[in-house]
Formats: sequence, structure tokens, C-alpha cells
Amino acid sequence: MSSLFINGKYLAQPITGVQRYALQILEAVDTLLADGQWTPRIPFVLLAPSNRVQALPRFRSIKIQEVPSGRLHAWEQIRLPMASLGSPLLNLSGSAPLFKLGQICTFHDTAVFDFPGAYSKAFTRWYRLLFKVQGKLSRRLLTVSEFSKGRLAEHLRISLDKIGVVHGAADHMATQQPDENVLSKLDVVSGKYLLAVGSANPTKNFGPLVDAFASLPDADAKLVVVGGSNSAVFSSAAGKTREDKRIVRAGRLTDGELKALYTHARAYVFPSVYEGFGLPPIEAMLCECPVIAANAASIPEICGPAAAYFDPWSPDSMREAMSRALRDDDWLNALRVAGRERAKLYTWHQAATGLLQHLALLGFVTRRT
Repeated sequence: MSSLFINGKYLAQPITGVQRYALQILEAVDTLLADGQWTPRIPFVLLAPSNRVQALPRFRSIKIQEVPSGRLHAWEQIRLPMASLGSPLLNLSGSAPLFKLGQICTFHDTAVFDFPGAYSKAFTRWYRLLFKVQGKLSRRLLTVSEFSKGRLAEHLRISLDKIGVVHGAADHMATQQPDENVLSKLDVVSGKYLLAVGSANPTKNFGPLVDAFASLPDADAKLVVVGGSNSAVFSSAAGKTREDKRIVRAGRLTDGELKALYTHARAYVFPSVYEGFGLPPIEAMLCECPVIAANAASIPEICGPAAAYFDPWSPDSMREAMSRALRDDDWLNALRVAGRERAKLYTWHQAATGLLQHLALLGFVTRRT
């Protein structure tokens, strides 16, 4: 066992929630190791594909080893196990080699079991197989909420004791400089729009959200929907929503543009029916944007009393929550204050500490006393 290798597949992918998780938590782990708060018992080595869309991180303690890559799936299933042969492998962004022994796998949710219709058949079959195999072969599973921990234990038929929880965080938004040009770019006015962020996955529930918003009589209000889609992953039904000139489909944006939208939105709306953690509501809270959210999956666990909730399966409930958000300033101010405090619970320093605690149980690192 020469090193603890780390799956760097996330460096070759656009940043969504799971890639953000891997990127930020490793930066925080590296800081803790470099500052001497934790001591690795074996070297930590990030295995990075040679073809990347993200820049290599500037680590101080974690080493980086480039592994030649072509097709990303083949890289992860063939070259990555070969590069880490005989050593443990830490996977943080949801996927992993299928048959490698002794891995630590992070599975963020079990949507391929709970909402298979949201994905292509090939994607669902593959990830169900991966989860079931690594549920048995891995040394430890990690996930991002107690909700996902329970779902993993049930679907994979494994003990809860094998699964650890390491939350995500949102304080990466604190260092972002807001790009306020995005408001004129999208033709929206500060305080006059509701904001929603996510992919075109049907579980994000954007179709019903758009329909509910379109039924509101507020001519001056807008709904800004941020996010992209992936036809190779999501079913062909994703993203087919009602047209309305008050609805602004912004596509993918930079972090700076997104921070500006959070900061100037009247409220953030999170209609998702299924989340393992759900970064956007916590990002919104950190940016002092009031949050109204679906009472579903992990969302009440993560947002707690700092969000106002609606039934995502009820158009009337969703519409009433948005209507109140467009009118009730006192209600929104109370949510803004509660959200600011709630966001303090989720930092990448805390997440990295939690990850290192799990790695310490496996003998890979020790904490300075």
C-alpha cells in the first residue's frame, strides 16, 4: 500500500454538484494537511486524466500524477485501476471503477433506483450495477446526507455502519466576485425576479415550476432558470416546459454571474423532488437570498428551519409560495436572516475534517493532538 490515490475524473467534466464537491473538499483537505493539522500515514496522490476541462489544482500537500486518457469512461474503468494497483482509491464525485477492491466510494444519492425514469436506460443500468458491486467490495461508502445514507443502506442491502456522511458546503461562493453585468445580459431587474438553479433532470421539477409561475398574474416579475442539460444522461422528456416571456432560461453561467443573481434575486426557488444534498439553496442562503424549497428528500434535513417549504407535487402549493415571495417583504427578511445563519453550518473546512475523520478510521491519516 504505497499511497492513497484519489480519482481525478472530475477534472475532465463540467462543474455540477458532484464535481464541485470533489474540487472544493480536496482543496480544503490539502490545506488541513499542509497546515499540519492532520498527518498522512501514506502519501495522498490525485490521479488526473491528461485530457481535462478544469485546471490542475495547486496543492501544497497532495501530490498529482497525470494518467494518459482518451475516452473518460475507459480511463476510469481501465487506466485508473491500473495506476492505483495494490493501493486504496478514494472516489468523491459519484463514479468509480467497477471491480477494484478496497475503494472508498462517495455515492451522493440513489436516484438511479428511486427515479430511474429521469435517466437514460444505459446510465441507469450502469450505475445500479456499480452501486451494488461497490456496496459489497468497497472498504467504506460515503454520502452527503442522512437521507442518502438511509436510501443507500436500503437499496444496496448493507449495514448503516458501513456508510459515513460528509456534507457538502457553500462557502466557495463567499470568495466569488459577483459579475453584475449578468442582470443586463438577461434583462432582469434587482429584486424583481425569482431564481432557480439546476440541470434539466426531471427530478429538478422545472416543468411544474415554470407552469406554476406562468399562472401567476404578476406581469413585472420574472423567473430566471440557470443550468444546462445532458442528453446522454437525462431522458428525452427533460426540459420540455411551457413558454412564457417572463421566464428567462439563462443556461450555464460563471460562478461570478451566479453569485450576482443570488444576491439580487427576490427569492430562490428550489422545486426539486429528489436531492442527495442540494448545494444551490445553501449557496443562496450564503448570498443572503431567501429560500423557498420543496418539502422532499434531503432538502428539509439540509435547509432546516431556514427555508419556507411547499409541496413540489402540488402546483397550487408551489404557486402560493411564489406568490407570497413576490409580496411579503417581512417573511422574506426573516428567511434571509435564518438562511445566513444556516449557511454557517456548511463549510468546506468542516466537510474536509469529516472526510479526514473517516480516512483516519481506515488508518490513512492521523490528527495532531
